[in-house]
Amino acid sequence: MSKINQFRKNIAQMYHAFELEEAAEQGEALLREHWNNHSMQTLGYAQDIYNLGRVYDELGNFERAIELYTDGAHLFSRQCTGDAAAYTACLNNLAAALFDMGMEEPSAHLFAQLVSVKRYFGHEQDEVFADSLYNLANAITDKKFKENAKRWHNEALTIRKRKGTAADIIDSLHSLAILHEESKEYEKATPLAEAALEAAVELETDDDYVSSAYYLAQLYDASGQYEKALPLYTEVQNRTLARVGRTHGSYLNVVNAKARLLNKLGNAREALTLEHERRALYESIYAPHNDRLYTECLRRIGNLHKQLGEYEQAEQLFLLALKNNYVHGTDMTADIVELIRLFLHTNNPSRALDVLVYALMHSDSRGPGLAELLTRLAIAFNPTGEPAPDTLLVALREMNNRDALQPIIEKWAKWEKAPFIPAFVMPPQAGPDRM
Repeated sequence: MSKINQFRKNIAQMYHAFELEEAAEQGEALLREHWNNHSMQTLGYAQDIYNLGRVYDELGNFERAIELYTDGAHLFSRQCTGDAAAYTACLNNLAAALFDMGMEEPSAHLFAQLVSVKRYFGHEQDEVFADSLYNLANAITDKKFKENAKRWHNEALTIRKRKGTAADIIDSLHSLAILHEESKEYEKATPLAEAALEAAVELETDDDYVSSAYYLAQLYDASGQYEKALPLYTEVQNRTLARVGRTHGSYLNVVNAKARLLNKLGNAREALTLEHERRALYESIYAPHNDRLYTECLRRIGNLHKQLGEYEQAEQLFLLALKNNYVHGTDMTADIVELIRLFLHTNNPSRALDVLVYALMHSDSRGPGLAELLTRLAIAFNPTGEPAPDTLLVALREMNNRDALQPIIEKWAKWEKAPFIPAFVMPPQAGPDRM
């Protein structure tokens, strides 16, 4: 056996055993052997380049993979005859590697070239041609090409319905639906997502069904068809719970979406139950609770309690969100706004003033300045019918002396030093306003 054939055998064995680093080393040695043998213009060399490109592709070394795919494509284009299968395979992998690197424009150019080659050789109705169209459509991200992307996805879908797999059909339906959704064309996106769900039912795989049902529920939700969205969210929630358990991110996502929908439907109590479940999961999974979604969850729970007239619980949650952002040095403006709104809503301007003083204590460091805070307050109060924030400025001017402000400042300083306590065990006396 020649050295070249021995290298090829070693590389194949290593590749199939997922020993990719070793396969790459052997592949580079194989190219050097071709150099020594002056066999760098042969079809075998082109195939070896292509195979080594696949190894680097799977290793995530896209730069080297692209070099090899490009060299291989050039060699194949000069030497291949017939249907140029090797050339198109190399061109496809080169385009895919560029796409994985985020280089959509050159990737789209190569996919377009690939489509042209396949049309030239009369392969316009095969599955591989449909794949090329599908990839070309996905590579076009600029809005001015969106109509072209829709046309290519439609053409790919037509072929896949005749010759493709159910999984390919679902991918095409979803990709086309997403393009319409981005244009707010829900009346066009929804039937496509419904067809994808039907295809997923026939496929009888749980993963495809769950992802298709979740996407359709989101479309129903976005287009105001809440009554259709709710049962789908519930089914996805139950199936996801059975498949991956409560601690998986996909379960948190569907609980989040369902809770929002229940609130839109006026079922605040049911939404609250789901939000408390989501909060408990965040606290058990993502400690020390510095995740943005966690504090957003706390605010949403607080607003649901406020909506239900449970003002003490709402205050507790807003204070917890505020403390969490203080501990992690992140923006506290949203929590300050919610607390001020709550206290003015409950006709307690003195406590709202306390919170405004706290905002002023941090206006030069962590949070935005007073002007931005007041802008946010004005926006927050605009549709609520609650007292406007300018009443706080009047009160603040009246008590603008050190003796009046010092007790408030001391209460907040004491609150900042207190340990971080989760909401569900926070004692009633917590917070500067209860001192």
